[in-house]
Amino acid sequence: MLLVLVGLYAISPLNNREIYRGSFSRDFTPENTIIQKAILDLGVNSYYISGLTEDEVYLSNYTAIRHLLRMNISLKDTQHIQLKIKGLDSVVRSQQFRTKIEPPYFYMAHGIAPALLRGKVDQWEAHRFMPDSIYFTSAVPIDSNAFAVRYYSKTQDSYELGVETAESPYFRYNHNLLQKQAEGFFSVDGMLHYSKDLDKIIYLYKYRNEYMLMDKKLNLLKRYNTLDTISQANVQVKKVNSENSFELTSQPALTQRMSSVSGKYLYINSGVLAQNEDEDQFTKNSVVDVYDLTKGEYLLSFYLPPYKNKGISDFKIINNKLITIQDQYLISYDILNSSLFQNYTLNN
Repeated sequence: MLLVLVGLYAISPLNNREIYRGSFSRDFTPENTIIQKAILDLGVNSYYISGLTEDEVYLSNYTAIRHLLRMNISLKDTQHIQLKIKGLDSVVRSQQFRTKIEPPYFYMAHGIAPALLRGKVDQWEAHRFMPDSIYFTSAVPIDSNAFAVRYYSKTQDSYELGVETAESPYFRYNHNLLQKQAEGFFSVDGMLHYSKDLDKIIYLYKYRNEYMLMDKKLNLLKRYNTLDTISQANVQVKKVNSENSFELTSQPALTQRMSSVSGKYLYINSGVLAQNEDEDQFTKNSVVDVYDLTKGEYLLSFYLPPYKNKGISDFKIINNKLITIQDQYLISYDILNSSLFQNYTLNN
């Protein structure tokens, strides 16, 4: 089982694919809407954004899982923090740990161990706080005692969504959420989020134009579509018997590269070129589409420029503050109100 999950989890990025131009159009904000404010050289490109509040930014490191950086929203007053892990003597593939900061707690998740840990911010000591977890490939905290997870179901031979809690019944799943189109792995691959403001779980497919809203009991509330018209995940896979894993044999259009949720808004870095876009602009910049999760409506789009020829590898937004990681650089932006934001201001 572990080898199967490792094989499915460790998918190499598909680069240099032909750019797909869709039949839709984007509504762009003016160029001066996104204003660069500060840049911090992190020294290495192995950081990701593990927490963002109105006052502070938290960064974790893929290769040094106990190391945490904390700084103010202006990217100043950087503090180095050493996390402690209690109750785990040894962990296979410790670099699989992912940290999430949600004050007053921080969480650490490891899908192959498996382990779900929690600790207090400013004490920085993580402990197990629920029964042994199932094996999972993605996990996000949905309150102080529960995680939404994506896991491999042997009975369904597919990824599925579940909720794991510290109280009985401990684990809940819904096999009717992720809809297979070819096979049950890459065709349902996607990004798992939680909106604290809406108290909703969100799942966004990577290879097709759909996202879902669910409550914390995994009841489906609504399915919505993104701008592009790619409704079928065009993936082809083969099983590697010697490694007990699967791999892609084609290069499908990666419709959604990465995403972030803040308040009632879903932000998607799209991989599909719009009909009204210049291909050179699309290639140089990272386009972000904004959706209203309460209505399932597309609102607007904006470009994030490269920094030293490096695009974004992670981004998060809170109110009118945008934080990105671009290679080894942490960059903050202000999102200014404009005529396009009059009806859809990001802090309403």
